[in-house]
Amino acid sequence: MTTSTLKLIIRKTRQDLMRGKQNLLISFTIILFCMLSIGIGFTKYTETNAQVQEYRRQVRDQWEHRPAKHPHRMAHYGYLVFRMAHPLSIFDNGLDDYLGNVIFLEAHKQNSANLSEAGSSGILVRFGTFSSAFILQCIVPLILLFLGFGLIAREREDATLKILSTQGASGTTIVKGKILGLWQFSLLFLLPVLPVVLVAALMSGMSGIADVSVRLLTILSGYLIYYFFISTVTVLVSAVSRSSSLALVGLIGSWLLLVIFLPKGIQFAAQNLYPVPSRIAFETALEKDILKAGDSHNPDDPHFKKIKDSLLARYKVNATSELPFNYSGFVMKEGEKISSQIYIRHQKALEETFRKQQRFSEISAFFDPMMAVKNLSMAASGTDYFSYTGFQKQAEEYRYRMAQKLNELQIEKISNIKPEKGGRPAIVDAGNWKKFPDFKYQQASFRESITEQWISVAALVFWLAVCVGMIETTGRNLKLI
Repeated sequence: MTTSTLKLIIRKTRQDLMRGKQNLLISFTIILFCMLSIGIGFTKYTETNAQVQEYRRQVRDQWEHRPAKHPHRMAHYGYLVFRMAHPLSIFDNGLDDYLGNVIFLEAHKQNSANLSEAGSSGILVRFGTFSSAFILQCIVPLILLFLGFGLIAREREDATLKILSTQGASGTTIVKGKILGLWQFSLLFLLPVLPVVLVAALMSGMSGIADVSVRLLTILSGYLIYYFFISTVTVLVSAVSRSSSLALVGLIGSWLLLVIFLPKGIQFAAQNLYPVPSRIAFETALEKDILKAGDSHNPDDPHFKKIKDSLLARYKVNATSELPFNYSGFVMKEGEKISSQIYIRHQKALEETFRKQQRFSEISAFFDPMMAVKNLSMAASGTDYFSYTGFQKQAEEYRYRMAQKLNELQIEKISNIKPEKGGRPAIVDAGNWKKFPDFKYQQASFRESITEQWISVAALVFWLAVCVGMIETTGRNLKLI
């Protein structure tokens, strides 16, 4: 194989694809749709971001300006926390539309995230959302199949492969040239999109250029391998097919399998292999375990009766009203500790089930490269499940600190003796509310996200190696007539 011959075939293939007016029209249309999706995503992101900032300000303002109250009343008054999406959700909104982004925090109870986009959308959300990532993952491969199905099969029918062979081009050279030519043409869909995404993400002002650039370079690498796989499959199917029409039918079937049937089947299999309890079942089991461990609102609960007896003996008093601190606050603090530990245990078990489903999906990338690039794209865009669980954990940590701080205020500043009628109410100064810091959500770092998705990265490398092997095998056995 000579390098000059390979370069000529690559250039000829690329030029033939770009020379066709319909091919350029299709490319322009796809790029236009990608730009439109970026524009819609940017508008949606900035509007949502502005709304979240305003709601955060309102929640904080209402919290700080609550009048003097009993601390336990403030604990049940609650607090709303919000999850800020990563700017690259403009490109790939991943799971953000299906998972909630607001959690109501209160004492003794751990609420789940609510107000997801899918929850307020119709049934069409099941078919996916309009984003650049969706177009690049699903639509562009279909176009490449249509444009490349005859690259070898049609030339065999026209007897031009034999001419190439007589001019010194080996079968491997022909196959490699056609694949690289189609792959270079595929970059027309990808390369114009990512710089626009970079500009849109930086215009949002929510992330630095270093973070966004590294994430986009990772996305670019993933899609380059993915398109190389698509180009390889297209040309190889064309090479082994007896006619261009059979090649087209085979490639359409491959697209349906890789893009439609396998992803849905994998999702269905994961849900059935690792079933998740319903929300009612989860909360019922949680409540049962809490009641078994100790109910802080039940004065006759055995666990808290032991605590009461030990405190009375330690301080050598006959009633809780004689203790040097507020007994109810102490009980609430202990109850919060117990309920939080039980919730974390149940939540970890639930997350482990979801993690098994996620791992099943990631391993399936060794059977479907579309799953690999999809998972990698979501991770790099900060819209995967790992990013969502980070929000849940931060919210629970904040809720626990808030509840225990309010319980400590009750212990230290509320008297054990009930106020007389018309006397000073059992409240603390309103200035205490301002001392508690606001919730600030921290995005998962790029390193954490990619480390979590190492299987998808390995799968893409695996498919790259498979492509190289298939090219060599098919090239050596290429039929010229």
